Amino acid sequence: MNEFAKMAIIGLDCMTNAYQELDTFERSIYEGKQNFLPLSHTNTGLLPIPTAEIQQLLPQQQLILKVANNALQHGKLHPETKIAVIMVSESQNHQPNKLASYISRLWDATSPAFGEEKSVFSALNLAQKLLTNKQVDAVLIAAIDFTKEEHKVPDIHTLSYDQNSDATIVGDGAAAIVLQLHETAKDNHCIYAVIDALSMVQNSSNQVAAITQACEIAFHLADIQAKDIGYLEVDSSGIPQQDEAEIQGLITAYKTGKSHLSCALGSVKANIGNTRAASGIISLIKTALCLYHRYIPAVPQWTGVKTPDTWRESPFYVATESKPWFLESGANRRIAAINRMEIDGSYAHLILSEAASQIERNSKYLEQMPYYLFALASDHRASLLNQITALQINLQNSPSLSQLASQTFREFQKHQHSNYTIAILARNQQELTREIECAIQGVNIAFDTGKDWLTPLGSYFTANPQGKKGKVAFVYPGSFTSYIGIGRNLFRLFPKIYNDPVINNVYERVANIEQLIYPRSITKLSKRQLETIEQKLIDDPVSMLESEVGFAGFMTAILKNYFQIHSKCAFGYSLGETSMMLAQGIWTSFKNTSDYLNSSPLFRTQLSGPKNAVRQAWGLPLDGDNKDFWSNSILICPVSQVKEAIKHENRVYIPLINTPEEVVIAGETQACQRVIQKLNCDAFPTSINHVIHCEPMHSEYNELVKINTLPIQNIPNSIFYSAANYEPITLDTHTIGNNIAKSLCEQLDFPRLINRVYKDNIRIFIEVGVGSNCSRWISATLKEREHIAVSINRRGVDDHTSIVRALAKLLSHQVKLDLSPLYPQLKHKLEIHTPHKNKPVISPDNSTVQREDKILKSLSTLSPNSYYPKLMDNHAVISKSHTFLLKSRQQSLEQIILLIQYQIDSYKKIVETQKDR
Repeated sequence: MNEFAKMAIIGLDCMTNAYQELDTFERSIYEGKQNFLPLSHTNTGLLPIPTAEIQQLLPQQQLILKVANNALQHGKLHPETKIAVIMVSESQNHQPNKLASYISRLWDATSPAFGEEKSVFSALNLAQKLLTNKQVDAVLIAAIDFTKEEHKVPDIHTLSYDQNSDATIVGDGAAAIVLQLHETAKDNHCIYAVIDALSMVQNSSNQVAAITQACEIAFHLADIQAKDIGYLEVDSSGIPQQDEAEIQGLITAYKTGKSHLSCALGSVKANIGNTRAASGIISLIKTALCLYHRYIPAVPQWTGVKTPDTWRESPFYVATESKPWFLESGANRRIAAINRMEIDGSYAHLILSEAASQIERNSKYLEQMPYYLFALASDHRASLLNQITALQINLQNSPSLSQLASQTFREFQKHQHSNYTIAILARNQQELTREIECAIQGVNIAFDTGKDWLTPLGSYFTANPQGKKGKVAFVYPGSFTSYIGIGRNLFRLFPKIYNDPVINNVYERVANIEQLIYPRSITKLSKRQLETIEQKLIDDPVSMLESEVGFAGFMTAILKNYFQIHSKCAFGYSLGETSMMLAQGIWTSFKNTSDYLNSSPLFRTQLSGPKNAVRQAWGLPLDGDNKDFWSNSILICPVSQVKEAIKHENRVYIPLINTPEEVVIAGETQACQRVIQKLNCDAFPTSINHVIHCEPMHSEYNELVKINTLPIQNIPNSIFYSAANYEPITLDTHTIGNNIAKSLCEQLDFPRLINRVYKDNIRIFIEVGVGSNCSRWISATLKEREHIAVSINRRGVDDHTSIVRALAKLLSHQVKLDLSPLYPQLKHKLEIHTPHKNKPVISPDNSTVQREDKILKSLSTLSPNSYYPKLMDNHAVISKSHTFLLKSRQQSLEQIILLIQYQIDSYKKIVETQKDR
C-alpha cells in the first residue's frame, strides 16, 4: 500500500445560507445554531477581474469567486506560488470549467486551471497527485450549490440519525480550501488541519462492508487506531437505508472492545441542511475549524438515536453542547475523521489532525461576543456626566455597538488614569439606552452617598476607587463546589491559556476527569440524569479537587495573560491553598501528586466514604453498617453561641468559621442535631459530607504532608498567606507541605485570615476559582470597611458574562488592567489580492474620527448649561455629514481601483498580442 503524502489546509472560506462570513459560520457551529435561510448573492465585493466580465457572470458564480479569493488570501501564499484550481460540481449548471478559469485569474493567469470533479474526495485525490508530482505548489478546491426549492424548515431538524428526524433540508453553500503538502507548509503557514489519509472504495455491492473497509484503509494509511479519533463527521444523508448502512459500517470499524464513549458524532447538515455538491467541502471546513479551535461541536436539537439496539456496543456519543476537546491520556494531537457516501456509489473516509506545531491560533470569538463594555473616565463629576451624554448621542449615529464600544475604548485609553471610571455594559441598543439613562442618575447618587452604583446587567461605578488606596489579592476558594459544565466556554474564549505553563501543569489531570464534567451520552441527558451524574462527581473528592485546581489555574491564567491583572498577594480558603500553589506557579509539577492522590486512601476511605479516620479516632469498627454516622451543617449563628453550645458534645466540631455569623459544624449526626435544636437557628446540610479541619484528621497529618510536598520555584516579590499560622509563609518545599497539612487538620477561622490580610493594606479581593462564597464571606467580615470583593464564576451565569462583569468592577476601582482583548482592531481596511505585488490597502481617511474625538474632548470639559444641547445637536449633524463623506470617498476609491485594474489587464493583453506578432 502506498504511503499517503500528507496535505495541509492553509486557507479556507465558505458562505452557507445566511452566513456571509467565515467567522459567523464557525460561531454558529460552536454555538449549535441552525440557519436555513437562502444565501444572498449580493455584496460579492471587489475582485481583481474587470467589472464588465464580472457582470456577465451569474450572481452565484460571482459568489464562488469571492469565496475562492478569500480562501487564497487566508493562505497567504508567496506571489510566485503556482496554483491549480479544481471545481467540485454535480452538474454543468454553474459552468465549472469557466469558474475554474476565473478562479485561477484571482491569483495568476498563468496558473493551470483544471475542470470539475464530482466530489471533494476525488478532488483531494487529484490535488495530492498534482502536489506530489510537483506540477503545482498549491491547489485550490472550490464548490458551490444552490437550491431551487423553497426552504421549508420542519419543527425539528437535526442529525438524521435522531429519533425525531423525518426530513432532510436542502441548503445553499459555496466553499473553497487551499492545500499544500504538509512538508512544504508546516514552517511558513497557518495550518487549519492536516489531511493524514484518504481512502476510497468503489463498485461494492455491500454498503456496510465497503464503509468498514474504507475506514480501516484510512486508519492504516494514517497509522492510527479507531480509538485515537475524537470526532467523526458523518454523511447523515437522511435516506433511511443509507443511514442504517453508514452507522453499521462505522460501528464495526470503530469498535474498541471497551464500554468507552471515545468518539463524538456530528454533521454540518444539522446546522445548514444538505448543500449537495458543496456539502463535502463544507464538512471538511467545519471539521478543520473544530480541530484548529480545539472543540467538539454541538449537534443542535439532538434527542436520541432511532434504533438504540444498533448502537449498544458503539464508541460514539453526541454532544448537545460544544465543549473543549481535551486530549486523551497519552495522545499528542487531536484527530478527526469524515465519512462520505458519494452519489457515484463510492465510499470515502478521510483522516485529519491538528497541526501540533500550530501554537498561535487566531480567533475573533472573544472580541465578537455581543456583550459590550463601554469605558468612560474623567477627573470630575461634570465631565464624566458629559461623556455619558455624548455616548447617548453617539449611540444614535453608530452603525453597530461593537464599533461604538471600540471607539469609546480608544478614547478611554487617553484618559484611563483619571480620577473616576464608569463601566457601562449592554448586549444591544435597547439595553445600552436604558443603562445610559440609569448611569446619569447612578453617578450622581454614587457621588452624593458614597455608595457604588451597580445594575442587574453589570454596569458599575464607584466614586471611591480602592485601587488608588490598597493592593490586590487573588483569593482561592476551597474544594468540593465544582459542577457539571463548569468552564465549558473558557478555552474557546481564551485559547491562549492552552500555552500557559501553569495550565500545562494541571491540564492532563483535568482532561482525565473531563467525562464527569462534560458527560458523554448517545441520548440527550435529562435533568434527573444530570443530577445523578453530578452527585457522582460530588461523591468523588479527588475528581472534585482536581477539577477545581484546574479551574483556578485557568482563571488565573486568563486574568494574567489576557487582561494583565497581576497580584503580588494571594491566600486560599481550606484546600484553596493547594489551588493557590499550582495556579500561582509555585509548584512546578502536579502530576505525581495527582497520581498519588488517585491511589491514596486519604480521600477514598479515610476522609470520605466510610471515613475510617473518624472511626479510628472514635473507636468504631471500620466495617460498620452505619454510613450516616457523620454529617456537616451550616449554621447561621454567632460563633460565640455555637462554641458555647458544643462545650459538652465530645463528637461535634467547628471545622469552619466562614464569617462571624456563619459557622460549619460537623460530627456525629445525632449530636449535631442536638446542637442545632439547642441553638434554634437556621441550619442547612452541606452538599458534601467529607471530613476536614477537625481533630479526627490528625492521624492523616503525615499523609497530607507527603501529598503537598512538591518541587517549587520562587516567585519574587510575592506574598502568600496560610491559615496554618495566619501569616505570610516561607516558600520552602517542606514548609509548604507542613503548613497545608496543619491548616487542614485544624479549625479554619476565615475571618481571622481575612483580617490579617486586610492589615497589610489589601483592599481588592479577586476570587479566582469556582463560585462566589469567598467574596461573600469577605464582605460579610469586613462590612463597612473600605474594600471590594469580586468573583468571576457563578453557576448559572456564562463564563464571558461573569468575567466582563468582574472587569467592570475592577476597572471602576482603578485596578491596573488591559481591556483591549475585548475589542476588535480599529482598522477598517479593504484588501484586494493582486499577484506578484504586495496587496494594496485602502484605508478610509480617519479625519472624521479625529474631528469627532476633538469634539468629544472639548464637550467633556463643559458643564451642562443652555448651550450644551445645541452643541450636541451640531455634533450629531457634523457626525452624519462626515460619515456620508467617508462612505462617498471610499466608493470613489473603490471605483478608481477597478479602473486601474482594468487598465492593467488591458495593457497585459496588448503586450501579449505584440509578443504573438
